[in-house]
Amino acid sequence: MKASKESRDGKEGKEEKKILKKFEKAEEKEVRFKQTLRALPDGVVLMSQDWEIQWLNPMAERDLQLDAVADIGKKIHTCYPDGDFLNKVTSGDDTLQTITLEGRIIEIRVISAGSKYRILVTRDVTEQKRSEDFRRDFVANVSHELRTPLTVIKGFLELAEDWPLNSQQLKHLELMYEQVERMGALVNDLLTLSRLERDSAPAAKEPIDLTALLTDAAVDGRFISQGHHSIVVDHIEKVNILGDIIEMKSAVTNLVSNAVRYTPQEGSIVVSSFFNDEGLVISVKDNGIGIAADAIPRVTERFYRVDKSRSRETGGTGLGLAIVKHVLFRHQARLKILSELGKGSDFQIILPKDRVEKIV
Repeated sequence: MKASKESRDGKEGKEEKKILKKFEKAEEKEVRFKQTLRALPDGVVLMSQDWEIQWLNPMAERDLQLDAVADIGKKIHTCYPDGDFLNKVTSGDDTLQTITLEGRIIEIRVISAGSKYRILVTRDVTEQKRSEDFRRDFVANVSHELRTPLTVIKGFLELAEDWPLNSQQLKHLELMYEQVERMGALVNDLLTLSRLERDSAPAAKEPIDLTALLTDAAVDGRFISQGHHSIVVDHIEKVNILGDIIEMKSAVTNLVSNAVRYTPQEGSIVVSSFFNDEGLVISVKDNGIGIAADAIPRVTERFYRVDKSRSRETGGTGLGLAIVKHVLFRHQARLKILSELGKGSDFQIILPKDRVEKIV
């Protein structure tokens, strides 16, 4: 009996040691995990499903002005009397949102972590926003200042056309005029982009005749092409677009002119429209040089060019697709790009159904 009891005690001791080791390993993992979270550049707040703060790292303390000791166990509602902050945190929307706390601009996102916890992630973007605002202001101010001297130079170049010049001088004059026109286009695009970046509010819902919009864009494309491409309007839905006519005309014309610039002579460009599950699609399809798959995400960046030499030869500013992106953002629309290198591209504007009305 005594041997049997000692055997049982030995087994229980081994089990206790195993359990103790498991606890120790779990604690080690938790310590390492928290050390990792403390080192992150973003703030992290671990909360229960009923919004009680369980743990937070130093960056979250700084971003949200919380106390890692005093605020543990409190519900986040009690830490902020600001209704806007509470609405954004507790809305159940896991998209990125922006709040302002004590003059700092903080991006926040709430992520569900299983059935028991929520994670609030924060990032201080104050300096980044200030830098972006400074850049926009600088570009806008310089662009405004350039307009006057360019207008003066252009005026004198137009006067010089009546002077008695030889063929070489006329050629130089023509080159100067082309460059002034190009700089003027760049300044206008920079000013347009600056305005769109500043005004992110939804665009107005003015009825825009889709037939006139696409037909005019094709006419502009033919003017840029100078007869070197086939530009046709294949199909137009009998609807109106609800939006800003100047901005939408700019977006569609930019897509057509972009297709002209990146399609070799004798190539074809087809402008059409149709409905799909998402809404109205405006398509500008070409059989040009196409875009490599890794370049597609970058083509809407300002000054990014798929083929730098071709864009310069045809007078592109490198801002057209950036303008399109911002116009579509104001219309709750998006740009879809289908392309294959060497085979052409299909740029599609997808407008939501509430931005479209059928013509009765």
